[in-house]
Amino acid sequence: MSIKQIEISGYRSISHIKLDIRQIAAFIGQNGSGKSNILSAVRYFYRNLTEVWEEEGIFDTNNPFRNEIRIRIQYDLRNILRIVNHNQNEGHKDYEKYYRKLQAVFRQDAVEVELIKYKGKKMQWNTDYNTRQIIAALFPVYFVDAREIALTDWTELWGLIGDLVKLRYEDMDKIQGQIIQLLRGQDANVSMKMERLEQVLNKNRIDVKSMTAKELGKRLAEIIFDGQIFQYDSRRLSEYSNGTNAFHYTLFLIDILSLIKTYKLKEPVVILDEPEISLHMEFMDRLMEAVFDATGQIQFILSTHSARCVKNLLECEDIIRYDIYHIALRKKYTQLKKVRKLDKNEGRERVIATEAYMNSCFARMTLHVEGASELEVFKNRYLKELFPALKMAEVMTGMSDRVIYNLTSPNRRNYQTPSLAVVDMDQWMKLEKSEKSKYHFTLKPFEKYQIDRESYYYGKKRENTLYLRNRIESMGRKCNFFYHLPFFSCEDINFREMKEAIHRYGMSYQMFIWDTTIEGALITEQNLPLFEEFMKWELKTQPQEYKKIITVMNKHHFTGNSRLNYIRLVFSGKSDFLLTPKEICQNNPKICLEVKEMLHHIKKTSGWISRWLEFYFLKKAEIHFGIENVFSQFRNRDGEMLRKFVRHDFRELYRLINEIEKRMS
Repeated sequence: MSIKQIEISGYRSISHIKLDIRQIAAFIGQNGSGKSNILSAVRYFYRNLTEVWEEEGIFDTNNPFRNEIRIRIQYDLRNILRIVNHNQNEGHKDYEKYYRKLQAVFRQDAVEVELIKYKGKKMQWNTDYNTRQIIAALFPVYFVDAREIALTDWTELWGLIGDLVKLRYEDMDKIQGQIIQLLRGQDANVSMKMERLEQVLNKNRIDVKSMTAKELGKRLAEIIFDGQIFQYDSRRLSEYSNGTNAFHYTLFLIDILSLIKTYKLKEPVVILDEPEISLHMEFMDRLMEAVFDATGQIQFILSTHSARCVKNLLECEDIIRYDIYHIALRKKYTQLKKVRKLDKNEGRERVIATEAYMNSCFARMTLHVEGASELEVFKNRYLKELFPALKMAEVMTGMSDRVIYNLTSPNRRNYQTPSLAVVDMDQWMKLEKSEKSKYHFTLKPFEKYQIDRESYYYGKKRENTLYLRNRIESMGRKCNFFYHLPFFSCEDINFREMKEAIHRYGMSYQMFIWDTTIEGALITEQNLPLFEEFMKWELKTQPQEYKKIITVMNKHHFTGNSRLNYIRLVFSGKSDFLLTPKEICQNNPKICLEVKEMLHHIKKTSGWISRWLEFYFLKKAEIHFGIENVFSQFRNRDGEMLRKFVRHDFRELYRLINEIEKRMS
């Protein structure tokens, strides 16, 4: 391990951050959150380590009165000193002077180098130039950004190769002498030309600056490999795509640095800035495998927007020591949190940690829903057109699956992403029948949240959790809610008050709770007349089915709230008392058979939700069905008026969208 810790203060959007670096450190988060500023700060540090490199716009971008930048990097010297001691004990005399110098400069297992820069003043360091020069040599940093690499000309890599094969200075003279002797012995004509050229140089008082050991190593490598222009698979690099060249360039660089680490006293660090650019997912997997294979030789710092990259990291936890930091902009400053690892005791997390679920860590906001019905609503193009916030939210299904929720929940993974979970009311409370045939409600234990902590809260937080939960439990246990058979429809004001209290309690845990189910939120008292019109249109190819539904409703005189509950149950919803058809029949055995047969008559998977929303919006926008480009026409309608219709006719849904918009603002 090369770099142990990085601390940055006052650099662009970074007020102050401090992070530990292990074999791999990965930065994830949205664009503009400050990931690149962290990498830029490290590059600025290294550019000024042995030279002077001034840059504009590096000071605090939010506070013009802050005139100080501090960048502190702590290096781990244990491996370097171990190699030095080993070589000394083995009697290696070639670098004895250099080894003693290192031991004199570094007397501990770690060294901390700090850059301090004030506006309009020279750079300040906490170490002398000699120490910084040694640090630059021992811990070289290589920045790889596919947007800056000359993808069809890799000649810059010869510099690394020259560093790998460079000779000792005493051997340089021997090599040059042997080359001269070889030329004189093999070709007298060339020997004569070289002598005449030497005379011309002397005559004109021209001399040639000697090559460094690194430069000579580079020239020798070019001669040995018979050229300077790199190709891939015997074809010119210009014949390949940018993604292919970036992939092979990065692999080649990693392999060269691994050799340098093997034969040189160096601890290379590679910084990969969005390595996934232009890469197919197969190349991304292979690149991450190469990174993992090289972690024994090289330390990696990477910034990525690739869910596949995160997935690969999470899956390799048993063999690679890594950290993932979620970067976010809070009050205009960059903040970071370390992402929690997968649960070692939960094998399913690794199995289902797919790219789709990993996208949640890059989202503007995550919306966790239970299943396909909710997904059908929030992916509806008409709704997204009216409420653009829905386009930016990452909708994750599987809310009721504990493992999936743990994988994608910002609270569980420690992402700094706003989130909201959406669940049915029956996930929170259930109807129970007492010995006296009275019905009461109890709150279900919700294992995703540790409610035992509520006893330690105070103030407003205690009021919105512990006290509110106690009140809900008391209402559910003591209130005798008035209901109507056959569906247990309930308009009791106390019942509504209890459900509103549950809603407020759920919001304390970033959870939005429907009054009943998603079907109940889509079929409401306000839009029921239009929904009945839709029902006739939906079943136009099945007129007998529609007639059967209407006949039962009219025969039994279902009106008001009972009518609403009946139609919700026909379309696979639940009643006010959160009962399924089976539970309704168990609690009301006298229910008529023809009514019973109508319950859940229209299945969730039939696609009626999408068709209902389209029917609703086209009706409200006064657009005729069947004409071309209906959606284009819809986009040209008065959006503000249509949003008012949604607010009136889909009150729960509008309330949820409002919560989403607030979290994104």
